[in-house]
Parts: sequence; structure tokens; C-alpha cells
Amino acid sequence: MKIIVPFITLTALFFGMLPAHAGGCYVDPVIEYSGSGSITSAVFLRDEACMDGSIVLGTVPSGASVSIIGFTDGWYRIEWNGARGWIGMQFAKNDASKTGKIWASYREYMDTLPSIKPGTSSPVSTPYTSDPTMLSRTRGYILLQVQSHGEAWYVDPVTEKRYYMKDGPTAYQMMRSFGLGVSEKDYAAMAGGNWTIKNRLRGRIILRVQEHGEAYYVHPHTLEMHYLKNGDEAYRVMRLYSLGITNADLGSIAEATIPLK
Repeated sequence: MKIIVPFITLTALFFGMLPAHAGGCYVDPVIEYSGSGSITSAVFLRDEACMDGSIVLGTVPSGASVSIIGFTDGWYRIEWNGARGWIGMQFAKNDASKTGKIWASYREYMDTLPSIKPGTSSPVSTPYTSDPTMLSRTRGYILLQVQSHGEAWYVDPVTEKRYYMKDGPTAYQMMRSFGLGVSEKDYAAMAGGNWTIKNRLRGRIILRVQEHGEAYYVHPHTLEMHYLKNGDEAYRVMRLYSLGITNADLGSIAEATIPLK
């Protein structure tokens, strides 16, 4: 298993480098391709052509030969090692040709050619469960993909799944969705150094429900409380105190979509 290393001082290098799709997910048509391609850098194989809410099916290694069968909004649809899924177009060299067929509906295309997990013949229907050992090392942390574009993920200690922290508004939604209300008595005890309460809430986002709902992130290692003034500040602070992680290790933690509240 690869070692997760602290990644604090270099986080600024990755600001603003997250992939952007102006049209939004699942909006553009799917252009059908037929032919081969090669992977230029190790990349996650996803069940959907979107960062938000998609499931990582596996990691396609650098140099792998793949079949490219489709394209939409910056994503290639590929078949590899018995699996079928989506990868970011920047991670592949495309030698395939367009067939001339265009699927106007992304969802109709996916219903016809669903994603398939590596090593199986079954369409993807449920996410993987997280690896217990990796969870024990990452629960409550913000993780940065150091082998990709510095994408940030929050591993919620309660659901034990990771959630993509795309930007400030997403961080604000995380505060609302994962925030745990605490009394002023408990907050005062934590601020005063009560390690018992802090340890119980390590990695959690807490809300001072009796004091305008102010939010704090309890760092899972130092147990320090970091004030999250708003979404943009939460995004900055939580990335600042993150850990770097390899693509392979990140792929062993189940992914989910942030619940709306």
C-alpha cells in the first residue's frame, strides 16, 4: 500500500486547476467512436462522465491500450480489461475515428451501454465499500489528488465515504450537510482544551447552533478547531490542512454525492 504523505505547503500550486465543464454534466450529446487509444497518465475510470457523484470503477495505468467508443464534454468513453467507463480526455491519446453516429441524449446512451466494473460482466449499480485500513488512516481528512489536478475530497467520519469538494459553494454545502450542532457548553469546553470531546468529534464539522451557526472543522490529527467563516474560507482552510493521496489509494475509498439540506 502506498504511503499517504502530508501535503500542506504545495496546495497553492493546485488552486484553480480543477477541471471545468461549462455546459454541466450529462448535457452534451455523445459522439460515437470506434478504434484504439493509449493512456498517457494513470487515470480513474468512472461510471459517469462527471466528477460530481460518479463512482470510481478502478485505475487505468499509464501506457494501457484501450478501446475508445465515445466522447462527451471532455470525457472519453472507453473499454479496458473487460470494463466500460469514462476517463478525462487529457489522460489519453485518441487514435480512434468517429463513426458518424451521435446520441442526442446522454442518458439514453448510458441506458444502452451501461458502465461495467473491471473483472465483471455486470453493469454498475452500487458503489464499492471503502477499504477499512485506508479508512482508518483518512477518516475526517481532506485529501488532495497529488497525481491528478489537486482535486479535494472530504472523508466524512459518519458515512465513511468521500465527497468531492469542488469549490467554495460546494464547501458551504458540506458545512450544511455534514455540520453537527454543539451546545455552547460543549463548544466552550472544546475551546478550553477538552480533549475528550475533541477526540470524539475529530474530523467533524461542528456548528455553534446557539451562536449564529458558526462552523468549525476539527482537524482529525491535531484536534485543533479551524473557523470556517463562509464557503470560500472553508474551501481555503480545509485544503490548507489536507493530505496528499495517490490515485490508487483514493480509489479504495467509496465515493458519494453530497446530500442536500
